[in-house]
Amino acid sequence: MAEAFVILTGEIQAKSPAISFMNSNKGKPLLVADEYTFKLNKATTTTKYWICTINGRAAKVHTDLTNLLMKTAGNHSHLPEKEKIEVREVREKIKQRAINETTPIPRIYDEERAKAMLSTTAIAILPSEREMNSGINKARRAIAPIIPTTQLFDIPESYSKTLNKNEFLITDKTVTRRQRILLFSTSEQLKMLFAAETIFMDGTFSTCPSMFDQVYTIHAIKYDQ
Repeated sequence: MAEAFVILTGEIQAKSPAISFMNSNKGKPLLVADEYTFKLNKATTTTKYWICTINGRAAKVHTDLTNLLMKTAGNHSHLPEKEKIEVREVREKIKQRAINETTPIPRIYDEERAKAMLSTTAIAILPSEREMNSGINKARRAIAPIIPTTQLFDIPESYSKTLNKNEFLITDKTVTRRQRILLFSTSEQLKMLFAAETIFMDGTFSTCPSMFDQVYTIHAIKYDQ
């Protein structure tokens, strides 16, 4: 009795890589696939063409206009960029928090670095807070309210409350048509002020915004400070 053997032949289909997106240091879109980064080379009415950020002629990725993967082509001529991607992700989180929050940048940097659980190599190449500060401050200033030139302006809510969302702007009063008084303090500071036996007052003109006459501060002593 003869036995029949059937052999099936065909190409083994490679698994499509999972893709994600992030921004470059200059705010340009980057595609991430298999621990490699790609930058947008061009776009047509149907397709986006992405090329490797290190060797643009080697590996390529095509997506549709909604960023769904269509195809990949070519091979990389360099090692994966796992650590660089980790650093980019941390930098982007720090930048977005700096834009959306009023939290001091050094505090944001420390918190995001601690949460990231970076590898030893990624920690070594992560820029310091001092190195990143200028660029992050620039991004924060870009979305900050325009400095007014008259006393007729609205104060955004984020500038009228503390980081804990408590009231900070306690008085906003127009005395006359051209005289406006703004008083900033927290309730805790007022309690400290009213309980102090000695207070100090100081007025300054040189650092006062041009549309106002004076910045006046009141200080209370606590713990000899």
